Amino acid sequence: MNEDRRLRVLRALAMLCTLLMLLVVTSSAWLRLSQPRAACSDWPACRSGVAHAGDGAVQAVAAPALQGLARVVHRGAASLVLLAAAALVVLALARRPRLQAPGALALLTLALALAALGIVTPGSRSAAVLLGNLLGGLLMFALAWRLRCRLTPHAAMAGPAGDAGVPALAFAIALPAWLAQAALGALSGSGQVALAPPAHLLMAIVLLPLAGWIGWHARAAGRRAEGSALLLVVTLQALLGGTAAAWAAAPAAVWLHNLGGALGLALLLGLAPAWAPHRGRRAHAHP
Repeated sequence: MNEDRRLRVLRALAMLCTLLMLLVVTSSAWLRLSQPRAACSDWPACRSGVAHAGDGAVQAVAAPALQGLARVVHRGAASLVLLAAAALVVLALARRPRLQAPGALALLTLALALAALGIVTPGSRSAAVLLGNLLGGLLMFALAWRLRCRLTPHAAMAGPAGDAGVPALAFAIALPAWLAQAALGALSGSGQVALAPPAHLLMAIVLLPLAGWIGWHARAAGRRAEGSALLLVVTLQALLGGTAAAWAAAPAAVWLHNLGGALGLALLLGLAPAWAPHRGRRAHAHP
């Protein structure tokens, strides 16, 4: 296999992992939201852990047969992504240059960790298991997308012009904050942490403008498609968050809000600068 074909196969595997993880993340959120849960007519107060008179239970949003189908899709996609991530690592390490090997190894490690978590804690609804599955899935989706971006031919040759034109500090703040925001959103829905809903709301007021600023600067730096996509996701997240709060945490709005969170994290990580300078690029810049 020549180098061009190897790069194409790696890119295809990274894209396959991205699509499979999108199925895993969305089906997992759908299954979580399809469970009976307390109604929420005055978010965020209704998720503070205090019982509200008249708050009934929202019944499952789908028939048991559809829930069973969603579980099959979730398990099948999770199994396939483990195989695809293993193939990605093998091909990345097959010979020099080791193309995106650290990212591929991180993806496989996360896949193995999530598989082990599912085996050890089947059916658990504890906050720790919820966050482990949620954050692990989001990270895998975002990392697979980043690998897909970094394995494009222009990414390896673009140099500083291929970056998003945003200081690395902005990503150092936005990426962990976005993950924390996802965790707070999940805890808000579960009602297990009283301070999670107001903290989720307050963090959104700061985080969404920061992510929008990153998207705007990415557009100006030549990453128009990704920057525009991030701006769109930020706008939709604000609208969907408000809609979910106003519509008694309607499962459809919350599910779309979850999807927006996954897409936003992937776009942010895809725009983030390389973790280490490319040696060949440095040598070329400083002969």
